[in-house]
Amino acid sequence: MLRYFLKRLLLFAPTLLLALVLTFGLSRLVPGDPVEEANAEEFEQSTQSEAERLRMYRSRSARMGLDKPVFYCAFQPAAYPDTLHKIPFRNRREVLIKLLKQNGNWPAVEAYYESLGELKKVLQRMPVQWNSEARSNLGQVINTLQFSNDLSVAQLHLDKMAALIPQDSMLQQTTYPAYQQLRKSFDYLMAHPQKAKLYRPALVWQGFDNQFHHTFLGYLQGNLGQSYEDGKPVSAKIRRALSWTLLINIFAVPIAYLLAIFIGVRMAIHKGSKFDRRANTLLFGLYAMPSFWVALVLLVVFSNPDWGMNFIRITGMMDLDENSSWGTWISVSFRQLIIPILCLIYPAMTVLTRQMRSAMILALNQDFVRTARAKGVSEKEVIWKHAFPNAAFPLITSFGSLLPEMVAGSILVESIFNVPGMGNLLIFAMGSQDWPVVFGIMLLGTLLSIVGLLLVDLAYAWLDPRVRFDRSNLSTSA
Repeated sequence: MLRYFLKRLLLFAPTLLLALVLTFGLSRLVPGDPVEEANAEEFEQSTQSEAERLRMYRSRSARMGLDKPVFYCAFQPAAYPDTLHKIPFRNRREVLIKLLKQNGNWPAVEAYYESLGELKKVLQRMPVQWNSEARSNLGQVINTLQFSNDLSVAQLHLDKMAALIPQDSMLQQTTYPAYQQLRKSFDYLMAHPQKAKLYRPALVWQGFDNQFHHTFLGYLQGNLGQSYEDGKPVSAKIRRALSWTLLINIFAVPIAYLLAIFIGVRMAIHKGSKFDRRANTLLFGLYAMPSFWVALVLLVVFSNPDWGMNFIRITGMMDLDENSSWGTWISVSFRQLIIPILCLIYPAMTVLTRQMRSAMILALNQDFVRTARAKGVSEKEVIWKHAFPNAAFPLITSFGSLLPEMVAGSILVESIFNVPGMGNLLIFAMGSQDWPVVFGIMLLGTLLSIVGLLLVDLAYAWLDPRVRFDRSNLSTSA
């Protein structure tokens, strides 16, 4: 059994590694700049100059490890530099990439963009009392040009600058040399394209000091990064939400399985009876009712003081200390959790009961069951010792997919009843674009899916030793 377990574990290791790579890749493709998202208040309230904002960005980027290459290697056009990740602000980086795709000459593109930044610095250093309409208009044109990714449009903006600067003598005296340098660099860019480099691929080795390597090591240590919302560790936020989700599911899942086994076996034994028909009708009726609709109805009924049924409170759970014992959590939240637990039990129970009934009917018609009855084995022993272990495989398979759902939580049920669990945390993080939390939950769900499949395989091997047979066993027995 140990050998079988180790073999299955080794088979799942590449799947987990692939999931890590995909999760990391998706986290780098989401919209927005992670440095600005994580430090939104500082950047919004900042009244510093452009140079100070750049220094602040580089400092925050280095602290978050985002000033390093993304992966161990990069397969990219030869025109691309290996320092794109160091360019501050994602929107500017994207503008430079689009300009590079039109021209292919990276040194010329970089020189043009740097000269544009120098012109902006010169304009910002001008005393406030020298303000004029021409200066204001020139600032607007520079800001527009910084985010323009079309070289033909850039040409028009430069011509507009040439018309604005002579309108103010002080503006012309201060900014004209910087404008001349900008125009010179732009003309050089347009006159020396290197588009052939855009079609020549290059493989660049970027070493082990990269974002994925450090993120992977952090994952192994349980470090999932920091939340953009409040700067707290993602693992701490997930751990607290997970406690609530587990608290609900440690009651809901066993009850759903026990009810499914009891009802499903009885329906199979009394197939075609009045009980079987009524239970089938009830199960189909329950299955047809959406859990969110049932949750809303129960919430209205049992939390309405006008009807004398003020049984549920939807506040107070957030006030519990995360260091409190499970007993305290259960005693304080018992009234609040009964209805959410019921809303999780009945959908799972209906599906599992139908699976149990079908599998049990099939098992009771097998030859080994008829043989056991012919030998005089009691009916109770036939059902639970011979038929049930063979009919339990569908329930075990369902548990493999149910495990990640248990931990991921029910978004609808937790939102309706204000349970601060994983589902509620996920929907809140998605709404606020708190991507480290979102991808942390995704990664946890992937890990638990793999664990669920591994547990299913082990349960199969335990119930039926033939599952553990490999080719060597078969050839030896032959």
